[in-house]
Amino acid sequence: MAVGLEELLDTSGFVPHGVCLLWRSDILMLHVASDVLIGLSYFSIPVALIYFVMRRRDVAFGWMALLFALFIIACGTTHFLSVWTLWTPDYVLEGLVKLITAFASLATAAALWWLMPRLLALPSPRQLEASNRALELEVATRREMEARYSGFFNNLGEALFIVQVLPDGDFAYEAINPALARIGGLDPDRLRERRVRDAVKPELADLVIPRYTACRDSGKTIDYEETLDMPAGQRVFHTMLVPVKDAAGRVVQILGSGRDVTERKRLQEEVIQTSKLATLGTLAAGMAHEMSQPLNVIRLWTENTLTRLHDNLLEPARAEKALRLVIEQTERMGKLIDHVRMFGRRDGGGMQIFHPANCVQSAVELVRHQYRQEDIDIVEKGWAAQLAVSGRPLELEQVILNLFSNARDAIVALRAKGGAAGRIVVAVSDDPDGYSVVIQVTDDGGGIDPAVLPQIFDPFFTTKEVGKGSGLGLSIGYGIIDGMGGRIEARNVDLEGGGRGVRFTITLPGQPVSSVDREFSHA
Repeated sequence: MAVGLEELLDTSGFVPHGVCLLWRSDILMLHVASDVLIGLSYFSIPVALIYFVMRRRDVAFGWMALLFALFIIACGTTHFLSVWTLWTPDYVLEGLVKLITAFASLATAAALWWLMPRLLALPSPRQLEASNRALELEVATRREMEARYSGFFNNLGEALFIVQVLPDGDFAYEAINPALARIGGLDPDRLRERRVRDAVKPELADLVIPRYTACRDSGKTIDYEETLDMPAGQRVFHTMLVPVKDAAGRVVQILGSGRDVTERKRLQEEVIQTSKLATLGTLAAGMAHEMSQPLNVIRLWTENTLTRLHDNLLEPARAEKALRLVIEQTERMGKLIDHVRMFGRRDGGGMQIFHPANCVQSAVELVRHQYRQEDIDIVEKGWAAQLAVSGRPLELEQVILNLFSNARDAIVALRAKGGAAGRIVVAVSDDPDGYSVVIQVTDDGGGIDPAVLPQIFDPFFTTKEVGKGSGLGLSIGYGIIDGMGGRIEARNVDLEGGGRGVRFTITLPGQPVSSVDREFSHA
């Protein structure tokens, strides 16, 4: 093998290339100078390419530049060998270098054509310039919007906050606006990037974290009212939580806003209280009659017992019967007085779980005797509701009493026109869906004009004569039912026997109730 390699590299049989040029110095210098300059240029270009790729590592297809560098170095080497072979006939070495150059050329050409579609897809300088202009415009627009929203966020009177949903599902405050910081006595810098439980008091954390969890899990906007202890005192806030999702649909942020509705709630309670006292005023005559009956019974039996006592005719059994009767009638009056006093008081209690049938029953007992004197009969049907609801029992009773009052007025008005009426049907039942309770109050007072039926829940709208209605009863009732998460509807119905009336339907969402609450409610 060594002998073969020596024979291959043996140049004794060749003559230098300069012989072909007759050793003319002018021609030799022309070839030497040209090849040397070309070779030097070929060697400098790869250095420049390698330097460029090393400094710009973000350049696409950088490996292609290195392949070009190898190809150009091989080409430059052939030019230096052209100068060398002018005096030294190393044509085998020159051929080997050309072979290497050929392979490098083929590889470079193949890679170039393979990359051609991708290279053509690269944006042109004009396209890059247009993209840069568009990007600069978008950046400027975003900065303007950020400045605008930052001003909105920082200057709005409502409390605004941003809650970040951490990868482990926990929550951390990302930002709060100055209004919330001022209302809650909070430090925005101290809250930023801190978990909720570490940033606020434990009582407040226990109150808000379940709300954040519900928003995160449902992925839907939720709103609610809550009462919070603030440095300025106890305040009522209407809070709204809006989830922000990423491209995968996961909730990553919660945008929150809180509006102080303390004064509005106070005014609403004042209106409800005024309406409640007006209802009691309307029922005063009936309640007076309701209380006069037991008083008359007590008076008659007491006088009879005194007379027999004076005549020495009093028997122990009769005296015991009289005293028991007096106690029973006294208890009856006491219950009525307690209920009226409870109904008329200012309801400062919170929401509770209760059975609506008890409220309807109490409303019926308050007006039954008064309406009976006016030959109006209250009929109870379908008293089979088992589900409980959430709200304030006295407010629901107020709504039912207002519906009874409207039904009574409609019946009296129809009678004044010569019509026959005098029946109010009330029913309480569970909805077939198993998730709500339905209360229906139906009268036979002739119904409501279909043209005004959609307006009856509007404030200050009334179908009664001037001075006989404030137009607030149904509007207040609508607000009470809406606050309980339910709805109230009215429609005209045709009754058996050819009569016509209006039916109010109240639908309230059912709530789970514990055994203790159930026993208390029934009691």
